[in-house]
Amino acid sequence: MIYCDNAATSFPKPAVVTAALVKHLATEAVNPGRSGFDLGLAAGRNIDALRQELARYFNLPGGQAQRVVFTGNATAALNIALQGVLRPGDHVVGTVLEHNSVLRPLQHLQQQRGITFHLAPCDKQGYVAPEAIARRINERTRLVVMTHASNVLGTVQDVAAVGEICRQRGLLLLVDAAQTAGVIPVDMAAIGAHLLAFTGHKGLMGPTGTGGLLVAPEVDVRPSFWGGTGVRSAQRTHPEEYPYRLEAGTLGALPLAGLRAGLRWVREQPVEETEARLARHFLAGLRELPHVRVLSLEPGQTAWDARRRVPVFSLLIAGMAPDKAGMFLDAEWDIAVRTGLQCAPLAHQAMGTGQGGTVRVSFGPLNTTAEIDTLLKALTSFSK
Repeated sequence: MIYCDNAATSFPKPAVVTAALVKHLATEAVNPGRSGFDLGLAAGRNIDALRQELARYFNLPGGQAQRVVFTGNATAALNIALQGVLRPGDHVVGTVLEHNSVLRPLQHLQQQRGITFHLAPCDKQGYVAPEAIARRINERTRLVVMTHASNVLGTVQDVAAVGEICRQRGLLLLVDAAQTAGVIPVDMAAIGAHLLAFTGHKGLMGPTGTGGLLVAPEVDVRPSFWGGTGVRSAQRTHPEEYPYRLEAGTLGALPLAGLRAGLRWVREQPVEETEARLARHFLAGLRELPHVRVLSLEPGQTAWDARRRVPVFSLLIAGMAPDKAGMFLDAEWDIAVRTGLQCAPLAHQAMGTGQGGTVRVSFGPLNTTAEIDTLLKALTSFSK
C-alpha cells in the first residue's frame, strides 16, 4: 500500500517506535509512579523524562516539565484547555480553519456556559490575516485559539503575529499544533503561546493514544475531571499541582514509550527537508495534470516554503466526486488518501468545497518519490 494520509496519522512508524512498544510490554509494563518497587519507579521516571524532552522540544516558557500534561490526543488537550480557562460570559476569537476539536467544544461552551465566539475568515490562499483576528477582539475576549496549520490546506498560520497581538491585549493564546508538531519547529516562547495542544500519532511518529497540553507558568487551567493520581491519596480533593491537576487515572505508559521513541527519531531525522523535497516533487508532477486542482495554490505552482506550508494537499479532480476518487485510488492503485470534509467543515465552506469536500493527500518522512510518482500516475488515469 502507498500511504498518503499522514495528516490523519503517520504510517508506517519508524522501527524504533515498534521496538520501544515491544520492549515496554515485555519488560516495563507496570503502573508508573504508583508503587515503591524499582520497576514502578523506573516507569514513572521514564514518563517524567518524556515530559522534560517535550518541554525542551516545544520550548515551553519557564521550562517547567511538570506543566506538560499528557492526554490521549490533541482533541482531549483542546477540550481541557477550553473548558479550563473559559468562564461564563467570556468571548473567544478563532478562525474558520479550525478542526471540529475546537469548533464543537466552543459550540458546547456557548450553549452550556454562555461564552460567545467569532471566527476570523481566511483568504483564498488559506491564510488568516492577524489583523482579521485583531478586529474581532472585544472587551469580553479572554482567549484566541487557532490552528498552527490547516489540516485541509496545509497552510501554516502566522501564530507569532497573533501571539504579539495577544500580548499587547493581555489575552491568552491557545495553539492547536496537531499538524505541525514534529513537522516544522514549534517554539511556544517564540510564538507567544500560553497553551499548546499536540498529538503524538501524526508528525511525532508515535502511536495513537498519545497527546498533550503544555501550559505556560502564568496560566492556570481548571481541571475538568478528577480521580486517582498516585499522590496525596489521603486527601479528598484533587491535587492542585501540575501535572496531577489535569491528569487523573493511570497514564498510558505503553503508547508514551512509543511517543518518546518517535520524538527522538524525529529530532535525529531531516524531516522538514525530506517532506519539502516530496512536496516539490508532487507539485512538479501536477503541472502535467490540468484536470487536478490543488486548493489554495495557483495552477502550476511549484515553489515551496516549508515554514509556510506542511505537505497536506486538498485536490479537486475534474469530473470525479472526491469519495469516488478515493475509492478508485484504493481499489485500483492501493493508495490510501482521505476524502470528504476532514473534520473541518468551515475551512471547506471558505474554499467553496463545503458539499463534497476534497481528496486530501498528505506525505510523511517515510514516503518516497517513487510512491509519489505512482500517485501522479494514478491521478493521470482520471483524465482518460
